[in-house]
Amino acid sequence: METVKVHLKSQPGNSYDIVIGRGIVDKIPKDLKKAGLVNNYVIITDSNVKKKYGNKLLSKMGKIGLKVSIITFKAGEKSKDRRTKESIENQMLGNGLGRDTLIIALGGGVVGDIAGFVAATYCRGIRYIQVPTTMLAMADSSVGGKTGVDTEFGKNLIGAFHQPTKVYIDTSILDKLSREEMKNGIAETIKHAVIKDKSFFSYLEKNINNLAKKDPEVIDYVTKRNCEIKSAVVELDEKEKGARKILNYGHTIGHAIESASNYTIPHGKSIALGMIAAAKISAKMGFMPMKDLIRQNSLIAAAGLQTKIRDVGTDKIIKALKYDKKNVDGTSTFILPRSIGDVFFKDDVPLGVLKEVISEMK
Repeated sequence: METVKVHLKSQPGNSYDIVIGRGIVDKIPKDLKKAGLVNNYVIITDSNVKKKYGNKLLSKMGKIGLKVSIITFKAGEKSKDRRTKESIENQMLGNGLGRDTLIIALGGGVVGDIAGFVAATYCRGIRYIQVPTTMLAMADSSVGGKTGVDTEFGKNLIGAFHQPTKVYIDTSILDKLSREEMKNGIAETIKHAVIKDKSFFSYLEKNINNLAKKDPEVIDYVTKRNCEIKSAVVELDEKEKGARKILNYGHTIGHAIESASNYTIPHGKSIALGMIAAAKISAKMGFMPMKDLIRQNSLIAAAGLQTKIRDVGTDKIIKALKYDKKNVDGTSTFILPRSIGDVFFKDDVPLGVLKEVISEMK
């Protein structure tokens, strides 16, 4: 078992541990009972994860005397909205749950984001822990305290920064994850390497096939390194006022693609497309050497990720960019790579270059 500490200098009391290991989901009930943080627990999960892990965790917690209930919503990105949040809150209120409640966010990124947002606002803020069940959530969304919901205008436009009390990452869960779901997490993993760690990028180049095949040694190393990179950035800038923005590499265009496709292109695959687009923009503007562009895009392709934008019009993507939450005075901020392991902010990308790159990716 490995532990990565998230040290939040501005609010040391909000610092927390990310515990990584195989089979640690089974240890959560006793760990929570020993900690004695609250009187009540509620597992928030989706309809798929409830069957796989939720009912088992509910039973184990109940058997050792913890007061626990479970709330479920329909699986999928389309459930990540204000209606679902309200429904969860109403069920919690109806069950008489107060501030002495801890939420267990059990699931992928959708569950983590919406359960974390409920925790941020319920009774003006309660504790929650993250128990991610997808590689995408293990690599990115379970760490850092970003919570939120989608709207008809775009992704994550309403939310809050609310750090978890703890994160439990059980890498054995990935043994049962589909190849397509693995790809989504690999996309965020490549992102971490491009923004921060060229040595990690080289490791991925050598081990991408073993990662896709779920080699336990590779999975465990990659999971820990993802958490280390994400944590280091969050520690510098908890609420994304500066340095943390680099974690949005690939997300400006990626979120626009995801939203414009009506979420038929999932998050990880959209981010991969966004990274390709960002690298192409950087190369066209004279920042990124062609050799590094080729390396990044070759690794994305080797991971089996989509490299062409299909069935989503250029104009629709450009329109979706207008609703990006990172916009300032209506201008999109792009994270562009100078090289593998080094990125920077750019807010004056010409519209012509943007349209040209998106058209080239058709």
